[in-house]
Amino acid sequence: MPGPFGHIYTARRVADFLRSSDVKSNFTRENDDIFNDDRQQLLPEIVKELGKQKCINAMDAWPKFTALGAIGPDLFFWLMDFHDPKIPGDDIMLAFSLLYYLDDKGFFDDSWEAMLTILSEELPNGWANILRVVLRLYKIWKKFIKIWNETIGPIVDKAGEVIDDLMGKMLSSLGDALSQLANDVVALTAEEALSGVDLFNFFSLKMREGYDEQAFLWSDMAHYRRTSAIPERFVCHARQMLKSESSLEQEHGQQLLAFAMGWICHVGTDTIAHSFANEQCGGPFRTHWQRHHLLENMIDGWMYEGTKKGGILPADDFIGWKDTYDSLAESALYFAVQIPQDIDLLKPEEKQGDLRQTLPKDDDNASQDKRDELLDTDGALPPWLAETIVNVLIEVFADPNEGGDEDVQGRLKDGTLSHPRNLGGQAFHDSLKNTTQRIERWLQVLGIDNPMISLEELRKVIAPDPVNIKNVPEGFPMPWQMMATYRFMLSWLKRSYVSSFAIDKPPPPEIFTVPASDLGLQPPDFSGVDPNDDPVSQTCETVAALLDWLFKTLKKAAQLCYDLAKMAASAATMPARAAIYYGLTLPMWEAAENMRMVLVHLGYLMPQSEKRDGDGNLVRPNEIDPVLITLGHTVDNAFKKALEDAMDPFGNLDKDEDLIDDPPRRVLGDPNPWLPVRKARAPTVVEFQRPWAFPSQNNEKDPRSNGNHVETPRTIAGPYPVNTRPDRLLRTDTEASNANRLQYQDAQCPAATDALNNTFAIKGFNSLGDPIVFSAYLIGQIAHNPNFISSFNLDADRGFGYLCWDYVRDERRMAPDERNHVFKQPVTWPEGSADVLGRWQKPEPVPVGSGVQNDYGTPLEIHYPGRVCEEGPQV
Repeated sequence: MPGPFGHIYTARRVADFLRSSDVKSNFTRENDDIFNDDRQQLLPEIVKELGKQKCINAMDAWPKFTALGAIGPDLFFWLMDFHDPKIPGDDIMLAFSLLYYLDDKGFFDDSWEAMLTILSEELPNGWANILRVVLRLYKIWKKFIKIWNETIGPIVDKAGEVIDDLMGKMLSSLGDALSQLANDVVALTAEEALSGVDLFNFFSLKMREGYDEQAFLWSDMAHYRRTSAIPERFVCHARQMLKSESSLEQEHGQQLLAFAMGWICHVGTDTIAHSFANEQCGGPFRTHWQRHHLLENMIDGWMYEGTKKGGILPADDFIGWKDTYDSLAESALYFAVQIPQDIDLLKPEEKQGDLRQTLPKDDDNASQDKRDELLDTDGALPPWLAETIVNVLIEVFADPNEGGDEDVQGRLKDGTLSHPRNLGGQAFHDSLKNTTQRIERWLQVLGIDNPMISLEELRKVIAPDPVNIKNVPEGFPMPWQMMATYRFMLSWLKRSYVSSFAIDKPPPPEIFTVPASDLGLQPPDFSGVDPNDDPVSQTCETVAALLDWLFKTLKKAAQLCYDLAKMAASAATMPARAAIYYGLTLPMWEAAENMRMVLVHLGYLMPQSEKRDGDGNLVRPNEIDPVLITLGHTVDNAFKKALEDAMDPFGNLDKDEDLIDDPPRRVLGDPNPWLPVRKARAPTVVEFQRPWAFPSQNNEKDPRSNGNHVETPRTIAGPYPVNTRPDRLLRTDTEASNANRLQYQDAQCPAATDALNNTFAIKGFNSLGDPIVFSAYLIGQIAHNPNFISSFNLDADRGFGYLCWDYVRDERRMAPDERNHVFKQPVTWPEGSADVLGRWQKPEPVPVGSGVQNDYGTPLEIHYPGRVCEEGPQV
């Protein structure tokens, strides 16, 4: 937590908070106590140069740069820097860069088809896998909804009238569309959701496997290594640009400062908010990646809904609720990070890019086409910003012999780090100049015979040489790859935040005449769901039952269309409006919503909020589960029970808290972190099949052995008590302590952080401050205090307030990773270890509980690089 919306929204509230008179010039509040230590004092020269007001001004002047910075470290999730040597990450980034160039030049009628062509390579990347599923669903639904919109209105209007030939053709056409939809959706869901393949697995960290930084992805590095140094360097570059005599360079400086402020807000928000998510998840992102993704979607959906008029959060027209953008699933969030193409060449009033406009509310195809037009926008990462991002990575992480900044790295006092080596860097880039074979291959894959430009000139456009970077070391992205990463992120946001597979519930007829049961409609048959089966089997059986019901429902509706079409020859009359409603339009809506609910709870789709028409009739059901995002509660059994209410699918999941069979966990001081849910007698992680469930239970049928295990030593996940909901994270009136902050920053080992948490966090006291307050503090420290050198772990992994950590490694034991880079082996291997010798052993199942029998026997030995524990491993 949070997802893209939460990060952007929080950064915007930080700017509001800084405007408050409660915030002093040192970016803290009066009641946070004073800075008693010189190491917290801000440097007066920098305060004079930047200070509160200039930071606010930059964030206000360039909101989209602030928003992109707020996504910040997460931007690298869309970079194809695979560690698997069989996957050519550089080559795939070249394909994306080519795709976006061709799309801008109008080569594709449907660029999503081209995107699917590339994704069909079965790329092992989390966002790519999800986008592939969403694109396939979008393609299926788009084809169906066009026919639905063309036919259902006239069919309903003809209720009670004679069926003529034209109406017969419409009915046949709709019947065909319903049949095809049934076949396509069932095939897609069976293939993706029930395949037994963990599509989200590629979000999991390489750190989980015990490798060192050479195997890390850049998303790993941005969350687990030198997390404060990255935005600090952005600020330094911005300060230099702001001193330039060039007005354009000064403008870049303001944009970069806004970007840096957003990035610092991400650091502050992740440090605190991930502890909230970890408390509810049962552990960090490292061990519960899909459950985290599901919770982030739900939290973002709940926060978005809270910004509507009369909601619990401040309204925000830029990113929050807006008329015709009724839920997170329909928020068109990508407008917030859409930086216009060729921004430097635009007029001042054009540089803010496109904003969301009110959309047509009708469902006819003309309105839908206009809606698509208004929702269509493209952007581009400015080349200078792409170069600055790469340059900062090099300064902070590259060896000085490769171009790293020795002074910057030496000041951090965290020892010598390796860096990722999964991308080719300059070597790959230079290879493109020697041959056009790679470009030719991707042109062929995309079906382009003539790009209307020489291949050498095309190379210069899609993979241009850096202007200010002489050499990009092995493992670092090229600036053009960062530009393609940004465009891929936009593609993903476009499909995720414009509702897929959704349809408004048709208004009921004025007079009730035909009950649904009279037309043969029946709810899903869950008789095959054996309560004695393990939870994963129950889930698959439940989803399979729903798919079977969906197939039969759509087929029955299709058959009704076919039967009515046949009546055209005998000039028979159409059934009454109520019969059409209960036999065709309502089942269609129920089928779509049931499928949405499954895909939302598996994390594939963003949840939508409840929507009603002017008469109070339900149009869209609420898919956001407050129970799931309320600390200490779970929806494991509620999910199946709500499914059984097929005529109002999941209708009470968000309202009836009596569905929760077990009493809530106490949360504070509960066991943490739980290991991922595995098969009963095998090491395979299967949590992806039941991500809504708390991971204290494993997959064994016997209650004497169906418990999970806790990674040891146990830690305190966070400072938030049971029943806390996400709005707490956006408060600015709760206590914090500058003195305690310094203690967390100065912690020399994880045990020292644990001691602080056992003093403060376990009592519900967040010494660091909630995300807005802590982010403001970090803006002061990172941007204005050269003595601030601490870097917090952005996943709050393994506990609240943890700094960036690594495994204690054995200097005598070396091993190669998948790319044959040699690394020092961990003293104790983590649970996700790829060690071929199997040094991490899956424990035998135990009963569900939180006693010592649930502890994994071998404690994980970790340390803070460059710091020395007073007790424990000396590193």
